[in-house]
Amino acid sequence: MRSGGTQFGLAYLDAGEVGAYLERCSGKVLSVIGFGQPLPLPQTACAPLWVDIPVLGAKHSSFEVWTSDAAVAACEHEGICGTTDGKVLFASLTLPQRAGETLEALASQAYMRIFGFIDRFEYRNLLRVWHYFPQINDDENGLERYRGFNVGRHAAFVANGRSIGEEDVPAASALGSNSGSLTIYFMAGKQPGKAVENPRQVSAYHYPDKFGPKSPIFVRALSVTLGGQDCFFISGTASIVGFETLHLGDSAKQTAETLLNIRTLLQQIPHYDPAQGRMLLKVYVRHEHDLAMVQDKVRAEFGTACKAVYLHSNICRSDLLLEIEGAYFNDAR
Repeated sequence: MRSGGTQFGLAYLDAGEVGAYLERCSGKVLSVIGFGQPLPLPQTACAPLWVDIPVLGAKHSSFEVWTSDAAVAACEHEGICGTTDGKVLFASLTLPQRAGETLEALASQAYMRIFGFIDRFEYRNLLRVWHYFPQINDDENGLERYRGFNVGRHAAFVANGRSIGEEDVPAASALGSNSGSLTIYFMAGKQPGKAVENPRQVSAYHYPDKFGPKSPIFVRALSVTLGGQDCFFISGTASIVGFETLHLGDSAKQTAETLLNIRTLLQQIPHYDPAQGRMLLKVYVRHEHDLAMVQDKVRAEFGTACKAVYLHSNICRSDLLLEIEGAYFNDAR
């Protein structure tokens, strides 16, 4: 991202940087997501979204800011606040889980509203979706909460006539928060992106039923051009080969396997050039004591130019010790 915010893209910022950055990009801010300790921020088209996940590395807060090369306008429908620059639509929703309500039902409700929102504003193609909710690995009515979430998401896809394959499936991630509601933020476009799968892995939507009654719905990565910017969105990636978790209990080997999976995805895109582009990562670590080791391996893989944020979070499988998501922007244009 150029310092003036004149290009579509993403910045990860610390508490001391975010206020001036938002002021400088005033009128072109698509979305602000805060992790860790909430702080007052300058006014944007939609209020910042807060996720209760601690930031690692002696930092209290971290901010994910998406900006456009064009003027941004707010849009709202049925309680969802979003922004658009005419090329992409950003929005979020937060749904509290009431007593007696399952996460499965909440996930279905959330996606029914998301599909209604993107159809209302004619950005029908989901490109990237982020999900956060507490107790992700806990049991709920005999089913792990993450697996129940997948059942509800699947029901909404079917109810809205979305195919569960490369045509309609976004890049996505789902992580555990410390507290709060089901929190989702998403990006949608008028044109679809190009799905990229990992030849080392079975497509998530083809997982066998040992991982739940319904498979997760995401592609491993998605390539799309937005505002003249070549973008590559990497879904939450972990130490999975085929469909099985590898290196149980070994965080160092899981980190290496995860980075190999990301490297395999990047090798499939024609515009990948580490010298010409920007890589930004969000790294979710289950055990805080693994932080230094994970940081060393990420730096060895991507170098110091890569901007990485480290968060303390539970992963969607209880045997996974970390997960990494990313965004790569090619600046050759």
